[in-house]
Amino acid sequence: NDIPYTYRFHGWIRNSLAENVPYDQFVRGVLTATGDAESYPPSAWYREVNSSTAQMEDVAQLFLGMRLACAKCHHHPFERWSQQDYYGFEAFFTQVGLKNSKYNQQTNLPDMVYLKGTAPQSKNPRTGLDVKPTGLGGEPLDISPYEDARHYLVDWMVAPENPFFAKALTNRYWKHFFGRGIVDPEDDLRVTNPPSNPELLDALSRHFLEHKFDLKDLVRTICRSSTYQLSSEPSEGNINDQQNFSRCYPRRMPAEVLYDAVNSVAQTPSNFGGIPQGTTAVQLPDNGFNNYFLQVFGKPEAESACECERSAEANLSQSLHLLNSGDIQGRLQNGNGRAATFARDTEQVIDAKIRKLYLAAFNREPTPEETAFLASRISEYSNPQQAWEDAIWAIMNAKEFQFVH
Repeated sequence: NDIPYTYRFHGWIRNSLAENVPYDQFVRGVLTATGDAESYPPSAWYREVNSSTAQMEDVAQLFLGMRLACAKCHHHPFERWSQQDYYGFEAFFTQVGLKNSKYNQQTNLPDMVYLKGTAPQSKNPRTGLDVKPTGLGGEPLDISPYEDARHYLVDWMVAPENPFFAKALTNRYWKHFFGRGIVDPEDDLRVTNPPSNPELLDALSRHFLEHKFDLKDLVRTICRSSTYQLSSEPSEGNINDQQNFSRCYPRRMPAEVLYDAVNSVAQTPSNFGGIPQGTTAVQLPDNGFNNYFLQVFGKPEAESACECERSAEANLSQSLHLLNSGDIQGRLQNGNGRAATFARDTEQVIDAKIRKLYLAAFNREPTPEETAFLASRISEYSNPQQAWEDAIWAIMNAKEFQFVH
């Protein structure tokens, strides 16, 4: 049963982010994990990603923004990385072994990470020669069987002169806030996929390094920028811009965020089963929760490290779900939800309720025209709860509610 280990690892990640653990230390904590997942939660990653090639590919994609899987079999003529690079990078993980800990004697799924005591090396299947641990674009390293090659790997990754590590993270954060990376896709940094603004990516990466891998500082820096504060209303000069960030690009909220927003505006708590009621979708520790809303709106299965698993494509099923699904109707009709609460409340005037609804849904005050229109429509109903259900339903289906803009 992987659930306890997954939950502990998820909690460890959340605590690290909340405590603003420097990113280089966070990565070292994951990659050099040793021992059992009961005592040291990051060991759970090796339990799930349990081969040296898979570990290498995930690390390259997650922390360096490199998709190296194709180099396993061939050297693409237009790309930089060869089979020799692939197996040199894999060699950093060949010392890692898995076995059962004292907590886990009744299962065939090992949970303890240990070092085998062998020299770290891989073998290039094309040449048949052994390959020493080698950072991408670096020189082969001589590492004894008594040393942990993974520490050498992290040292190479977090070094100020590393051309990939800081850029990969800052590009991911930029994608989070703007909907598109400076390099897009955000986990595919390569010569044939150059950044739209290399000077910006370089400057942001330097800032991240100078501030000692401070993630919260990076968030503040991006969110205080004039670029982040640009309007989503296009002008004549930037209406066709899709990559230079001359305006905000409206985009639908991710599945988990939209799900939580629906619960917030309907004032109904989420209930996924097996975890405390009220746990939001963005707090879910894994993908073991069968939820049609999250599925239809593109939540990834997390079967790989590739960001391409998440879909932002619009489809008819999404529209129908918000328009007339039993799930949405149940939230609107909930006896403790916002519609029922507003209907029972005879002390607040309609305008005050409309203001609360707009603040909950749009994070802004309604205009006088919006207040007058909605108040007029609500007053036409003989059933107050039905009136508020319809008002909330209309707001849930508004693009302003569903989109980041």
